[in-house]
Amino acid sequence: MKTFKTFLLIGLTLLLETSCKKTNSNTNNAYPKQVSITYRVSSTTPNNLASITYESETGGLATANNPTLPFTKTITKMVKKYDIITLGYFVNPAQTVKLEILVNNMVVKSQELTSSNSSISYTFQ
Repeated sequence: MKTFKTFLLIGLTLLLETSCKKTNSNTNNAYPKQVSITYRVSSTTPNNLASITYESETGGLATANNPTLPFTKTITKMVKKYDIITLGYFVNPAQTVKLEILVNNMVVKSQELTSSNSSISYTFQ
């Protein structure tokens, strides 16, 4: 019985020790961090859009009026966890428009829309 208690105590000690160890967190997920954000807007319709609105480096909204398609804008920005970035457009008459948001050259949000105005957003996790 004494041997069983000794093994049980050793086992519980090891279990407690391993459960309390810190794991190495991935530094890519640490916030705040600086990222490259690319906004892409394209359409199968030859008409240009009236405007494109996107999140700027300072956190405000920037507008490109009468942009030529395809439209691409890349910015560098410091973001915090749960920050939200948006990309939107306005056109008249309605047409099919593809909106894409890339973070560090990886597509994180992509949507094809058919309306006169719409937007997409991405939340940093």
